[in-house]
Amino acid sequence: MKQLIEARINRLIEVCPTSHLGGFHYPTKGGDGGDDCLWLGLLSTVGIDVASKTIPMCQSSRQHDKGMFYRNPKRQASANVEGKPFFSRDMALGVLCWLIGNKGSEGQLIAKEWLEWIEGNRKCVLKKPAMFGGGCLIRHPMFRYAPDDDGRSDITPTMWALMGRVWRNMGLCTSPTMDTFQFADGDIPVFESEQCGIGYQLHLKAVQAYIKYRLNQSSEYRRKVANICHRRVPGNLFYKVLSQEYATKEDMEYFLGILPDPMTFIPKDYWIWEKGDYESAIKKKQMCGWDMVFMGRLLLEFG
Repeated sequence: MKQLIEARINRLIEVCPTSHLGGFHYPTKGGDGGDDCLWLGLLSTVGIDVASKTIPMCQSSRQHDKGMFYRNPKRQASANVEGKPFFSRDMALGVLCWLIGNKGSEGQLIAKEWLEWIEGNRKCVLKKPAMFGGGCLIRHPMFRYAPDDDGRSDITPTMWALMGRVWRNMGLCTSPTMDTFQFADGDIPVFESEQCGIGYQLHLKAVQAYIKYRLNQSSEYRRKVANICHRRVPGNLFYKVLSQEYATKEDMEYFLGILPDPMTFIPKDYWIWEKGDYESAIKKKQMCGWDMVFMGRLLLEFG
């Protein structure tokens, strides 16, 4: 059965949507590619090499914003001239997924430059008068991933704790803020998993648990979150396999039953595993293709 899954997802890859920057083509969910960084990070954890090569392209090397991440390579290359959101906490999860599998010199440099940008770019809340040299007099106490003003890029204690886990796994020195919030990703994600919406919000809690699985850390809390996700959306195969931390024969048979035929598949702008109306979405084939590739590779690993 594993050979059949591998063969079918390899054929599916050929018709999955891609975006491009110059002559480089990379996986995308579709639309404007605004969430690409998350999907690319997840795909990198299951051995999709082109996804792994793309994440570094989301980080700026320009002098004025060196180290800052953008939601996809195109927005990074254009410095987000369209004025759309720069980044967000969910995109940061994609970067953390990538860093777990890239602990070498490239990954360490990317992590260090990312943290340097974060620590050096808190929002200015009171500017210094020009007559006194200008610049910023008082900065906001909260750090952020990017200069978005709607709070989407503010770094919460839970995200600091998760970053600290990844930094320690890479052998990097943690920041004082990582150390302050070292234990903030225990009960809080469990509570949030019970209370949040069952769409993309719940999926993000599952991704946090998935990162802890990849790190082989916090087994009690990651399983609590995964079990809550599975209980709230019981049909979702990602949540089920994550809660089990293994894949059964029945899981693989179910996957083959919902896997689209590459000959007739029309990609949709959805990541099926974050759909709250999961059963309806499955019937309508509301999937981009890469979501199924991710799940198929995960089943091959967990089975």
